[in-house]
Amino acid sequence: MYICHFFCTFALAMRRYIYFFLFLPISIMAFGQVKLPQVRMLESRGWSVQHSVMSWDSLTIFFAAKQSAEMSYDLYEMHADGWRWSEPQRINALSTGNDESWPSISSDERMLFYVTSSPDGSSSQIWRAWNRNGEWSEASPLIISTTADIHPQILEDNSTLVFLRREQTKKNNGPWKPFVATMVDSHNWTLPQPVETSPQPQPIIAAGGNIVIKKSGRPLSSGRVLVYDATDGQLIQTAAVHPMTGRWKVALQRNRHYRLALMAKGYSYHYIDISTYHLDSRQERSFGEIALENRLTLTLNAYDSETQEIINTRREILSLGKRHTLPLKHENYNDTALEVNTARPMVFTETELDIPLQPKKSLHHFVPTHAVTGEPVPDVSMRLNGQPTRPDTALRINQEQTLQVSAPGFLFYDTLFNTGTDQRERTLYARLTPLTKDLVLRLRNIQFEYNSYELTESSNDELESLAQLLFINPSLRIELSAHTDDQGSDQYNDRLSSLRGKAVQAWLIERGVDPSRMEAVGYGKRKPLVANDSEANRAINRRVEIKVLDF
Repeated sequence: MYICHFFCTFALAMRRYIYFFLFLPISIMAFGQVKLPQVRMLESRGWSVQHSVMSWDSLTIFFAAKQSAEMSYDLYEMHADGWRWSEPQRINALSTGNDESWPSISSDERMLFYVTSSPDGSSSQIWRAWNRNGEWSEASPLIISTTADIHPQILEDNSTLVFLRREQTKKNNGPWKPFVATMVDSHNWTLPQPVETSPQPQPIIAAGGNIVIKKSGRPLSSGRVLVYDATDGQLIQTAAVHPMTGRWKVALQRNRHYRLALMAKGYSYHYIDISTYHLDSRQERSFGEIALENRLTLTLNAYDSETQEIINTRREILSLGKRHTLPLKHENYNDTALEVNTARPMVFTETELDIPLQPKKSLHHFVPTHAVTGEPVPDVSMRLNGQPTRPDTALRINQEQTLQVSAPGFLFYDTLFNTGTDQRERTLYARLTPLTKDLVLRLRNIQFEYNSYELTESSNDELESLAQLLFINPSLRIELSAHTDDQGSDQYNDRLSSLRGKAVQAWLIERGVDPSRMEAVGYGKRKPLVANDSEANRAINRRVEIKVLDF
């Protein structure tokens, strides 16, 4: 009588869920179990199997069972393993010593509802456990459940719970009747209400696709899909992919923003942002094939940390999911290494990095001394490549440097030196010649354009040293003399040398030197230093000199 009463009443009330509420109550009372085909094979091995349910993505089966020597039913799970299923795994965290049965898994696979019954079957209560990082924990009875509830069914919106409750009378137990409750938050529920009409859960959006390996196009069996709330970043759901096809599927609620992270160990991440406000719940949102890469293409640009110039560029192909150490070596630079951790989430599989290299340096000591006595010279001014410098300075190795030293009462010292190929300390003595009348100094680094009196840019450093000599010795008067080789006529060389001497004088006047302290003279080819019998000797004779007229 109870069966007929339930059948008729429930068929009218639950038209939308007619399969669930017509077939299952009959099987509960008549047969006591509902079994998926995948778990029936366990019965041939001596198992007693009861109620079973498949996860929303069809990759996990939950069921109640016990082996022949066991006294109570426990909950088990099996996972898709290729085209087969794994061996049953007992969910030990949910075992209480009583009978655990009637599992129901939420579509996001975060909650597992089930029934815990006393050994004599006199009481049955609905419990819920949470999936925390792949482990079931925090199992506790629902606050809305009595001791006469069975067959919980969490609908696909993950908030509507339908279950059967037995009415208690003074004389005997009444019939099973359907009730519905709605989860308000993780702890609170609405009061269960008898089902008069079909429950109307919030529609959900099904999203899915396939994860493949980029290089081969084969399915990526180890893939996972993490579903986050795009508003607050909270992890909502973790879904596996089918190990043979790479297929994935998740359930999303309407009117929310989500971020999906497609990932696999040793592969790149792929993020999908999706809003379900205007999507049709009747159609699956398919993202097709999404390829994940298992290597990182890294372009390294090594550059000078001081000049910012690129030294060299190289490309590295790195496997993901590991830590890599890349040595960086280059001549005249300190060795270093780049640590690359590709075990972290990687979205971009091609990237470029600029790596600074520190130049090797050696410490140089500049010691100005009197050229005659060898005594240290005080109040000196030193310039390195035209820039002020200290007596002790670290210089890059294997480079040509120009040192200029000046002091009151002395000719300026100008030399070109190499900093050496190693990092040993070095001492350079600058021997300063005291100023005396008729002293002549050849200015080796003052140059002119070919057959012209136009000064080259390379002459500026030595011209600046000459200007400083005049500034720190205000009583000094000099003669600026320009000389040529023997190529060309006397008239041409006299005119060219005179113009070159005046060009040097004009540069110094523009720099701020009083014109009365300088006399510009052109001697042409009349005062050679060596015979003009070779190009090397002619280069020596083409020169600019200063002569001390008064000091």
